[in-house]
Amino acid sequence: MTSDSELMPSNLSRSLWRASGFLWLQENKQFSDFDLDSCLDRIEADPAGRDSALAAFWGTYFASHTPPTLNDQQVKRISKLLEPGSQQGAKAEDVKNLAFVRLHLAGLLAVCLIRPDWPAVEYPGVTWILEKMREAYVLAEPPEIDVGDPRASGRRLLEEDLFGFSMTLVSGICHVELSLRRADEGKYEEALGLISLGSWDICATTTEAGPTWGIEGTPGLQPYLPHSGTGFNIQEAVNIFEGLKEHSKDIKDWENVRLYCDVLRYLQTEDLYDWLDTVKDAHGDEFGAAEYWVGAMSFCESQMRMISPDHYVLTRDVIERAETKERLKRDFLPGNLWDAMGPEAQKALVDAELHWIHGRSDDMVRDIRPLLELVLPSVLFFPQPVVGQKGDPRLILTRMRDALRENQIVRASIDSLRIDLNEKAWVKDKLHVFLHKVIDTRNYFEKEQHQPGSDRDRPKYLNEAAAIHNELLGIGCNGVLPRLMRTKQVRH
Repeated sequence: MTSDSELMPSNLSRSLWRASGFLWLQENKQFSDFDLDSCLDRIEADPAGRDSALAAFWGTYFASHTPPTLNDQQVKRISKLLEPGSQQGAKAEDVKNLAFVRLHLAGLLAVCLIRPDWPAVEYPGVTWILEKMREAYVLAEPPEIDVGDPRASGRRLLEEDLFGFSMTLVSGICHVELSLRRADEGKYEEALGLISLGSWDICATTTEAGPTWGIEGTPGLQPYLPHSGTGFNIQEAVNIFEGLKEHSKDIKDWENVRLYCDVLRYLQTEDLYDWLDTVKDAHGDEFGAAEYWVGAMSFCESQMRMISPDHYVLTRDVIERAETKERLKRDFLPGNLWDAMGPEAQKALVDAELHWIHGRSDDMVRDIRPLLELVLPSVLFFPQPVVGQKGDPRLILTRMRDALRENQIVRASIDSLRIDLNEKAWVKDKLHVFLHKVIDTRNYFEKEQHQPGSDRDRPKYLNEAAAIHNELLGIGCNGVLPRLMRTKQVRH
């Protein structure tokens, strides 16, 4: 994942992106006069002049100083160009080009008038500007962004069509900024829809460092937002959803709200934010950013069921759980191996796999403990009190590990199993090693990671969790779980 220092537009990287955009216009459109006042002169003469509008926005947004500024005369000229009827006389076939120009002029005003040190209430006209940007964006017929890979779509636009890339960039800024104003107005449902759309476009126009238009050493780009002067902040989307929950009676369409949450969850997989980022809800409780949106979708689904209790809602979670179960049966526990586990163990395995899919390695390891505590006694002999009610129930897996390693009765019972010598050797000499790995990794996530100075060990234990997952399922039905289920079938 690209680090923030590589992505965020410093003064130097702003200047490089500004110069690169101007070079693209020179080479592809033979456009060479990038002075803002000159660009406005040409737009006043030709309201459908896309080249001038792109140059005006690109030169201002990527100005070396932050935030960019306009003088009073420039604000008046741009505002006049945005007035209704200001582009009368233009040809009908130029509607898309006119909309493109209006989008970029309004965007130019927005990035200069919305400032971290200047609250929106001091310039209420900003909301009007953002609404004009939305109208223009629709009329300009924006480019399509691949649902499965927004970053690749944005990169392709950057290389092939700077006009389309810039439209997507301006759209991202517009929709995120407008979402914050809608939230201030208490319109949380609309605000969440706007920020999900805006974050999608921000993600599409976030680029890795590398050659661009044949220019080596171009820095990575993450669009900055005028209200903060920094990139997209997932906490702001969380704040909107928390406001929405407090006003849940006002929500008209929970299915749409759930879709917005799913978009925000998915964008973590596209590296718009890090899955290790933490966010806070309205009560100050901390969550992993991706984990938060999974919970948000579950909240939406519960609201949908409350509204229509007699109607079974085929939710994303239900579908994903069914698909995960079928994949586990097909790829790792085919035939009778799945059935041999029993319903409780099956559920524990699906829970663990879903946590793994969503990047929650710590929860995955926690779920593997009860899974093994269910499976192992059904396969191997463990005397009381190893699996009995005596002692701390949290130490059952630890007692099983110790029994496999040291208890002569347990080890003798393994010798009596009707399995080949290699499998017996694996059960006696290797299985307890795997259990120790699960116990050690779980203890870290459960206890030690919260202690001061333990952060440095987290990468090690994340790698251990990945190894546990791979060893549990294995390849070609040779993981820990398939081998235990085959042993169970022979035993019975």
